[in-house]
Amino acid sequence: MPIAPHFKRFYGHRWRTVVRPRILQRAGGVCERCGRCPERLEVAHLDQNPPNDADENLAALCARCHRRTDYVVWARKARETRARRKDRGRPLLETL
Repeated sequence: MPIAPHFKRFYGHRWRTVVRPRILQRAGGVCERCGRCPERLEVAHLDQNPPNDADENLAALCARCHRRTDYVVWARKARETRARRKDRGRPLLETL
């Protein structure tokens, strides 16, 4: 998953050298959600909160499972953004 610009500060040296390798080692090369052995695993924040690096909040997931995990939040934000943009074009419907 691409990292949003305002979250990039949470993925620095400590993330790359301590946190991410620890979670990948715990997974042993297997997706912790579906059990497949993909070529590449991604480390996901399960609560969608990058500052929370607790082990129980992190999981090594294949790209498919990572997208599935993030989709709920992404879809909600996309609906809100679409509604805001649509309402901007119709000022009488815009909430105050």
